[in-house]
Amino acid sequence: MNPNDAQLSLDDIRRMQDRTREQMVRQRFTPTYVPLAAVGLFAGLVSVDLENPWRTAAILLGFGLFLGVGIVQEHRSLVGRKPTALEGLFWAGLATGLMLLFGIARIAAWAWLALPPEGLMSQGTLAAAVTAAAYVAITPLVRRIFRAIVQRGSGSI
Repeated sequence: MNPNDAQLSLDDIRRMQDRTREQMVRQRFTPTYVPLAAVGLFAGLVSVDLENPWRTAAILLGFGLFLGVGIVQEHRSLVGRKPTALEGLFWAGLATGLMLLFGIARIAAWAWLALPPEGLMSQGTLAAAVTAAAYVAITPLVRRIFRAIVQRGSGSI
């Protein structure tokens, strides 16, 4: 093998790694799965307003759907690799951010709903709707951040 053939092979490998990374980003945020995940997130978060045993059922069904969407996406993915620590930190940060948003929205809803007329909606339901809508709305931004993290990742795929 001459050096030119070796260089062409290395260039092909790098080009295919870029395609693989791009496919990984594309498959994580497909338009059919994002709304399903938002419904699961909403159902899981709205459970704070329910009494037992409905609370337990809503938590299991809602967060089960949210996690199930992620599992199905991973199972149906065309490409895969072991996630990096930075990617794990990204997903943990996204989940923490959504829970923080839910808490802030719940406090804001409590303050807003304390004003007359009272009793239109519960604060947990309103905060869950805000959080689920925000999840769908920030998906393009999250996709760009995830793309930058995946592109930054070194090593072979």
